[in-house]
Amino acid sequence: MLSLGAQEIPLLEGETVLEGLERSGVDVASGCRAGTCCKCMLRADSPPPESQSTLRPTLRAQGYFLACQARPEGRLTLHSAEAPTPVDTRVEEIEHVAEGVARILLRPSTPFPFRPGQYLDVLHPDGHARSYSIASLPSDGVLELHVREIPNGRVSGWLHGRVQGDDVRIRGAFGQCFHVADDPRKKLLLVGAGTGLAPLLGIARDALSQGHAGPIDLIHGGLEPGRLYLREELSRLAEQAPQLRIHHCVLRRATQHEHEGQLDELAVRLAGPLASVRAFLCGDGEIVHKLRRKLFLAGMPSAEILADPFLPAPA
Repeated sequence: MLSLGAQEIPLLEGETVLEGLERSGVDVASGCRAGTCCKCMLRADSPPPESQSTLRPTLRAQGYFLACQARPEGRLTLHSAEAPTPVDTRVEEIEHVAEGVARILLRPSTPFPFRPGQYLDVLHPDGHARSYSIASLPSDGVLELHVREIPNGRVSGWLHGRVQGDDVRIRGAFGQCFHVADDPRKKLLLVGAGTGLAPLLGIARDALSQGHAGPIDLIHGGLEPGRLYLREELSRLAEQAPQLRIHHCVLRRATQHEHEGQLDELAVRLAGPLASVRAFLCGDGEIVHKLRRKLFLAGMPSAEILADPFLPAPA
């Protein structure tokens, strides 16, 4: 039996979820029907494991499955594709951590499920929305965002001007760039530039909180030393977790304590044998795409490269 909102759809013996939905007149995208193209991917509570076997761990963790491969033995409740309901938050704190970058803490008025490393939309009162990655853990009780102020930016400028206690409306969470504790010994490579540090910080803290024992290399890049923010906090985190190593990469010039050059070259050098590494790449879209291509061509399986490329923000 399938449950889709108020609709109950009985399945015939041996029938797949895709076949049952189509027989009942539900419009479902599909392609190969062999579990390869992934066009029929849906979400559900506890889908059959065989319908998830070819998907990335992050997709499996969110309940995604291939409808053409699913033959549930009992009731299967499907999630609708409706946009998440907006949630009201209060500004808990705003800290300017670097030139043009603010660390903003929001406290939701109602439960806001998320995984560290995902992103949310901040909704401006005039209807505009911008996406920001989440650096905090659910146990923190607040949502930590790192917001770079864009010249004449409608939403980023508005956020930078908020004060403690102000209201901010959000929706989400979205994205596939988060940690799944499926192999506690796997090496994790976290690479990002600028405010791409936000999701990486959340992912690193989440992995450590779940007992990840394998090495974790976090590389934070910035155009100049002043752009490498939260350095003391990252150092303290590394002191508490010997498997975590922090690397700072200055793209324009460097001191004797920092790397100089390109993030992709440093990432490949630190990764080691790429077949046994999972990478998380966050930040500027051009940098992320270059990193992803470099790691893939060097031998890292594409399924082990999780990316969150930041799109250029309009004014």
